[in-house]
Amino acid sequence: METKFSAGVWAFDGCGDRFLLSGYRDGKPVVERIKEAASIPGLSGVELNYPADVTDANLDEVEEALKANNLQASIIGVDHSGQRKWQFGSLAAADASIRGEAVTLAQRGMDVAARLGANQVNIWLGQDGFDYCFQVDYLKAWRWLVESLKEIAGYRSDVRVCVEYKPKEPRTHAFINNAAKALLLVQEVGLDNIGVTIDVGHSLNAGENVAEALALLAGHGKMFHFHFNDNYRSWDDDLLVGSVHLVEYIELLYWLQKVGYDGWYSLDVFPYREDPVQVCRESIATLKGILNLIERLGINKLDELIAKGDAIATLSFIRQHILP
Repeated sequence: METKFSAGVWAFDGCGDRFLLSGYRDGKPVVERIKEAASIPGLSGVELNYPADVTDANLDEVEEALKANNLQASIIGVDHSGQRKWQFGSLAAADASIRGEAVTLAQRGMDVAARLGANQVNIWLGQDGFDYCFQVDYLKAWRWLVESLKEIAGYRSDVRVCVEYKPKEPRTHAFINNAAKALLLVQEVGLDNIGVTIDVGHSLNAGENVAEALALLAGHGKMFHFHFNDNYRSWDDDLLVGSVHLVEYIELLYWLQKVGYDGWYSLDVFPYREDPVQVCRESIATLKGILNLIERLGINKLDELIAKGDAIATLSFIRQHILP
């Protein structure tokens, strides 16, 4: 099974933060970012956010740029966080008119995804949560999330809806903050075309073992999309793949092989001060290297060792192939 690598086009933009809003380098038009992504060996897809990167106005231009650079749109992210109107929530906003706008935006994103051949959208509910006790009605918020997502996923069955979880930021508490809650949510929606995106960094922030989270979702048929990056668990740093949690990454990619994941290996990195092309190139090289390592170790051999339950023997076996 050929591994498909993708990257979010935001990696090639200015990369600003709250201390330097203008970014640590000059921003670029999306067409230039697509062209830059195409220079990375092994990269065959890009993620685009709607309506931040791809818009109704530049849709034709983006479609032409993808074709000209021989890239696929891997997924379309629906931007429910980057406008002031979402500050108190999107799909779970107390204001019914705001919820309606959020649903309509996601449905339009599904149309864009179908047009560009991605056939899946990513929904990260960054503004749906709370900052203080007594701020929201938790029961109503959950019901609104389910109702909104049911309306979105039911809009067209040929486009998958991938719900991405994250513990916090920009709200101090996100409603959908771990894999189990994301699974419960999509199961309650109850449609075949809705599942979950795991972002490695978000899973680490949630205190999860990413491989275990993957196994849980895959075991219920809801593991739809994957974002690869790394961090130190305390913040969503979006660092180079494997730069911090190398052993966890080895286990994760072993499990990706075991469960037969055939979706995109998509990079969600945010290289503030580093060259984005180098970060993406090295991230892909790391993922390929780990996949090659697992092939040398042997899935069956790892299965046997895990079945024995001797963690030290298993880690010793892996170490001998990395640090002989």
